[in-house]
Amino acid sequence: MKVEMEAIEKNNTWELTDLPKGVKPIGVKRVFKTKLNESGEVEKHKAGLVAKGCAQRYGIDYMEVFAPVARLDTVRLILALVAQYEWEIFQLDVKSAFLHGKHEEEVFIEQPERFIKKGKEDKVYRLKKALYDLKQAPRAWYTKIEAYFIREGFEKCSREHIFITKKEGGNILIVSLYVDDLILKMSKLMTLEAFNNCFV
Repeated sequence: MKVEMEAIEKNNTWELTDLPKGVKPIGVKRVFKTKLNESGEVEKHKAGLVAKGCAQRYGIDYMEVFAPVARLDTVRLILALVAQYEWEIFQLDVKSAFLHGKHEEEVFIEQPERFIKKGKEDKVYRLKKALYDLKQAPRAWYTKIEAYFIREGFEKCSREHIFITKKEGGNILIVSLYVDDLILKMSKLMTLEAFNNCFV
């Protein structure tokens, strides 16, 4: 729980403030997970802080919630191309992805239990960035990652949620998005160093 709180603070996710009149803060809760590796052994224990999104009210706490993702058929097609042309493939799970997305609405949450600031018990957090289980969190994350790829010169497919770029020597890098998972496919001539440079 402490590690999660440190990550949230470091990310500048919120600020402690007075609750405006007439506003009801959203509660928060802890979600505990045990992450297993491919052998079924315990890799790590996670204690995530999530908002009680079920308490949000449309038009007040959130507006847009839809987060585009690549269709399974498209992922299968790209995997077939990878196999046929012997391209490299990588899967990335973005750590604390939703904490990077910025939302437009003013959202206030209660201070988490066991981490209430002494002498400031009556204050709440105003979110500057999204928190897991907020209804608009996936959309906020998608908007941020989409802007990044466009800025880096990737072209977005007009009919699907994938991004494509060409590098020197005709090398191709394709990124398909599925919420906070990225599947990256590159032609086999593209070096790992060139791949890393795309994300620096």
